[in-house]
Amino acid sequence: MGRKQLWDQAEVLASAMRLFRSRGYLGASLRDIEEATGLHPGSLYRAFQSKDGLFCAALDAYNDQVVRSRVRTHLLEPPDPVAGIRSFFTSTFETGPDADPDPGCLLTNTAVESFVVPQAADAVRRGLETIESGFAEALTRARALGLLSVALDVEVSAAQLLALYQGLLVLVRAGAPRSKLHTITDGAMASIGPVKEGLR
Repeated sequence: MGRKQLWDQAEVLASAMRLFRSRGYLGASLRDIEEATGLHPGSLYRAFQSKDGLFCAALDAYNDQVVRSRVRTHLLEPPDPVAGIRSFFTSTFETGPDADPDPGCLLTNTAVESFVVPQAADAVRRGLETIESGFAEALTRARALGLLSVALDVEVSAAQLLALYQGLLVLVRAGAPRSKLHTITDGAMASIGPVKEGLR
C-alpha cells in the first residue's frame, strides 16, 4: 500500500502561490518553499518532482482560483459590462488604506521569467487567453446592450485591453502613483470608444 498523504495539496499550492507571487521563481529558495508550505524536500519532490513542477502546479492553481474568479466577477457577471471592464483595471490598485502591498499578478510576473521556467509558458498563455476571452465577452455584451458602437472590432479591442492591462500590472508592482494608474485606465476605456447611454 502507498504511503498516506498527510497534507492538503490545495493548502500547499495556495502557500506556494503566495510565495511565488511575492518573490518570483528565482527569488524563492528551497528553504523559502519549505517554510511557506511546511513540507520537507522529500515530500515536495515526491509530489511535484522538482521546484519547476511545484511552480507550474501553483501557476495552474492561480489560473483556476484567481484569474478565472476575477474574470467572472468583473467581466462576465456585471449587468453593465463597460463598468465591469473598468473595475477589472481599477481593482488592481484601488485597495483600502490598511491593505497589504499587492504582490502582483503571478501571470505577469511569470511572463517576465518565462525564459527561466519554459514549462510555465503554456500556463501563462492559458491565463492570458482567459483574460482576453473575458474582455471579448464583456465587449460583445456591451455592443449588444447598445453601450458601444456596433462597429467596434471586439477581437482587436480585447487584445488591446489585454496589453494595457498587463502594462498596468507591471506599474502597480513598481509602485506607480494612482494618478498614473487612473490615467492608464482612462486610456484603456477610451480605446473602446465613447460609451452610449444604456444602463447608465
